[in-house]
Amino acid sequence: MKKSLDAHFKISDNVCYFQGCFDKFTIPALWKKLQPELQATPANIVNLSDVDECDSALIALLVEIKKQQRDVKITAIPENLVQLLDLYQVKTLLS
Repeated sequence: MKKSLDAHFKISDNVCYFQGCFDKFTIPALWKKLQPELQATPANIVNLSDVDECDSALIALLVEIKKQQRDVKITAIPENLVQLLDLYQVKTLLS
């Protein structure tokens, strides 16, 4: 499977699916599109199963989403993101 260097999202049946590379370069443009979409169509779940790469900017994005939608659940967290959450000791922010 080819890895995407772009970040994409799709909202379907109250689930927001993230796909691609989520880093400090891709997230600002994505957030401009994602924020109004989530306000119009709130998601109960953010599914990260198709995230190819990420850095700490994804943590910041997920924290922002959790601030706006407190009950949202983050699922299929990739191992490299789990390691970053442990490193920064912020795992509880996404639970």
